[in-house]
Amino acid sequence: MQPPARPIKSPEQPAVTPAIAIPSDVHFSVAWRVFVLLAGAIASLLLWKRQWPSIATAGFTAGVLWHYGRHHEPAHPRLVQRTIADSRFPAALNGFTIAQISDIHLGQPHSDSNLAWTIKTLRGIKPDLICLTGDLVNNRSALTRLSRYVRQLHAPSGIVAIAGNHDYAEGIDDVRSALSFAGVPLLRNQGMTIQHNHCTVWLAGVDDVWHGRMDIEETVREAPAGMPIILLAHAPDAVREASRYPNIVLQLSGHVHGGHVRVPGLGPLAKPRFGRHYTHGTFRVGTVHLHVSVGLSGRAFRLGTRPEVTVIRCMHLKEGHSV
Repeated sequence: MQPPARPIKSPEQPAVTPAIAIPSDVHFSVAWRVFVLLAGAIASLLLWKRQWPSIATAGFTAGVLWHYGRHHEPAHPRLVQRTIADSRFPAALNGFTIAQISDIHLGQPHSDSNLAWTIKTLRGIKPDLICLTGDLVNNRSALTRLSRYVRQLHAPSGIVAIAGNHDYAEGIDDVRSALSFAGVPLLRNQGMTIQHNHCTVWLAGVDDVWHGRMDIEETVREAPAGMPIILLAHAPDAVREASRYPNIVLQLSGHVHGGHVRVPGLGPLAKPRFGRHYTHGTFRVGTVHLHVSVGLSGRAFRLGTRPEVTVIRCMHLKEGHSV
């Protein structure tokens, strides 16, 4: 039995600039802006014409959607499974599984229960490697709970983490201490080798691009020539630089939360800085396979962006074959 987590004590830190400092840090969809204007105009017209049945129906529908997006969807995470096949993965890596847990935002509503669900789910799946891809906490009081939760995760190839912009806002040194207490390294422009079935993969983790100093070159500098690289980068737009490195096979990111609200025809509502091009899902960007998780928590309103934990299965793809 593991001893209970101890409180993390550190000197008082100076005030930190909030993660969302100015309105331009978040881009709101033009389609959504037009939709809101049209909806407002229609609502005004209905009021002017006193179309009470239509107003009541619209109000009821809006109330149901609000309740669903506020209380149901954010509290019901799902398991997403993907297979990444590439000739740069050695055949001995076939079946190697990576669990990605992103944007826990511990301290936000539903974050504790969603993370507890994730721990239970991964115990049944038993992934080979677990990667925490940033925005682990949302307030300083959650730091001790982060240690307690992370110590319940297990993977034969280890558990690693990178920082997100919110981790800097809450105190990056204390986040590192909380992870260290749980035996998990926080990679900040660092790389390390992962062994599986007598083959080796380079795992690279970059610092946060928003409040830190992202340097992909530094993370891959010591990687042996020809060794496949898996890159952890909180902000998905990092893939535009990562695609310059031919050995980076896979990039795991989060940050965008899928736009929080996503409706067919309108797309994602909001995209943060450094998350403008890829909001959710799996893409091929140049030579890089990119997976962007919608994350496990965040602000307690989601619509069409159900929280998730991702399990990625790596496969060797023979030359001349496709998937």
